Amino acid sequence: MRHPVTLNRTVTDCQQVTSTHVDAVVVGGGIVGANCAVELARAGVDDVVILERDAPASKASGRAAGNLTIYRHERFGAEASRLGRELYEEYERKYDDLTFHRANSYSIAYSEEGADYLRSEHETTTIETTLLSTEELAEREPEFATENVTLALSIDDAVYTDPEQLTLAAHSVARDEGVTLVQEAARDFEVDNRGIAVQTTDGTYEAPVVVVAAGVWTKRLLQRAGTDVSLRARTSQIAILDPPTDVDLPLWSAPDLSVYGRSTPEGRVLFGGGTSTPVTDIESFRTRATVPFLRQVGELAPEVLPFLEDATLHDDWAGRVSATPDRYPYIGQTEIEGLYVCAGFNGEGISNSPFGARLLANLITETDPLVDPTEFDPTRFRGDEAFEISDAVEWWADR
Repeated sequence: MRHPVTLNRTVTDCQQVTSTHVDAVVVGGGIVGANCAVELARAGVDDVVILERDAPASKASGRAAGNLTIYRHERFGAEASRLGRELYEEYERKYDDLTFHRANSYSIAYSEEGADYLRSEHETTTIETTLLSTEELAEREPEFATENVTLALSIDDAVYTDPEQLTLAAHSVARDEGVTLVQEAARDFEVDNRGIAVQTTDGTYEAPVVVVAAGVWTKRLLQRAGTDVSLRARTSQIAILDPPTDVDLPLWSAPDLSVYGRSTPEGRVLFGGGTSTPVTDIESFRTRATVPFLRQVGELAPEVLPFLEDATLHDDWAGRVSATPDRYPYIGQTEIEGLYVCAGFNGEGISNSPFGARLLANLITETDPLVDPTEFDPTRFRGDEAFEISDAVEWWADR
């Protein structure tokens, strides 16, 4: 139960602030924050509040590609992958508006370097894959141009979904678990021996545990609390094309070309990826795709899928995605006791946040961790490191 009290504390806007005591505060209401709240509630944390300044799924979580890579790779281990599958399949059962699309997906190489990588993946992965020659790809998927293809890899059990509906499903399950969503922006933090106070636009929430899961805003929020992580914002871009005729394409990626794609439920074609660029101002960021990216899509689309020669642009979008130096997320406690972080998923928050949320709940409740937490320690970097941002689609960098 929450207990409103009045604190005599000096803040920017007023001299007295109504404070609400809870057991845990999650700052950020995207898919990562929602999954964190679900896992905390299920781990026995009774009173969890999510603070989100905008409507859930209104930013990056709602406009992602929806590629659930947990169904086709085990980057963070088999147990982490299994957990993600089970959690999202539960969401699908409980949320009527959420539909998963299940079919083979394809990674397509256009260089010998890419072909060597696909051979390595085929030999080492624990899931069912098939190497395909140019002729075999053309026979399976005749929509693809294959004259410049060196090799393809068919991945079984691939899944994609509407990311907005997935995020809303996570919030629906969180609400069923007793989590409260509060649409207020976190402005500042105050840390003392009683816990952490999160000052918002409308009040203050005090808790012994605060989780910052705010995507690209995470670094700025942690700095306000007196700590830091090495994190940069990069762009993630999507273009939706109207083809001359409706088509049902599989999920595919072409990392040699830095693009990926799939059909949309409306019969359009989604193209995503492109070379990422740093975001210098996360607040004034323009959420439309850049002209260079749209030109890239216009050039590559008919090269990959010839029927798109006469396609027109239906919609485009650019989002802010967090990047870390080693492409691993930050999951765990910061240098400040009680202040945790779950962020920095490098554009893979949709697919990898289930395991991140479970690991975070393990650490907070001091139960056996799902995986070794060492490589995800938020304090592994100083916070001020300069590092290069990789392309949005890159398969040979720490995969």
